[in-house]
Amino acid sequence: MKFKIGFVGIIIIVLSALTVSTEANTVQNPSTLIKSTTSNIIEQLKLHKNEIKKEPSLVTTIIEQLLMPHVASNTIARKVLGKHAKKITKEQKQKFANAFRYYLIRFYSKSFAAYSDQTFEYYKSPHFEDAKRVTVKTKLIQSVGQPVSIDYRMQRSGDSWKIVDIKIEGISIVISNRSQFGTQISRLGIDKVVTKLEKKINKNTDN
Repeated sequence: MKFKIGFVGIIIIVLSALTVSTEANTVQNPSTLIKSTTSNIIEQLKLHKNEIKKEPSLVTTIIEQLLMPHVASNTIARKVLGKHAKKITKEQKQKFANAFRYYLIRFYSKSFAAYSDQTFEYYKSPHFEDAKRVTVKTKLIQSVGQPVSIDYRMQRSGDSWKIVDIKIEGISIVISNRSQFGTQISRLGIDKVVTKLEKKINKNTDN
């Protein structure tokens, strides 16, 4: 995935905040969810800035606990596999999904170092009461440089929502990873790709 590190850091800040609770039988407003939880995470990043600098692995824990329960990682992994999903076994799919989940955690965790005092603007909330999928549109305002559009593709999950894709300036994370991993799977096969992912994850864990 070829996104600039600063962009990815922004994604993590926003997504890892998806911890807002809802009243029973009330469907969350996905835009409110993004906005409220983003503010909470930014507050935590500022509060623990010094600790994170001294112990970067704390970021991995934050991602694991706050982000991943609210991301449809298996769905994303399946979308990333694309046409290859029909050609591999159920066990291979699950191994890839597990490895890809940790790949995302490690990748996103590194991006926290890029966080600074950006602000966000939020577009009007999409109609969501009877929708199964919606897109929440936001804009990152930077002190230097042009605003950056960040769109969240969200899927209904009971009375809440989960992230199934993100577009940064129109570039889909799912499609970008599908291109990257699809090429590798075609060339090496799914088992070798999973093995490479696992080795990369273990190497990052040891560092």
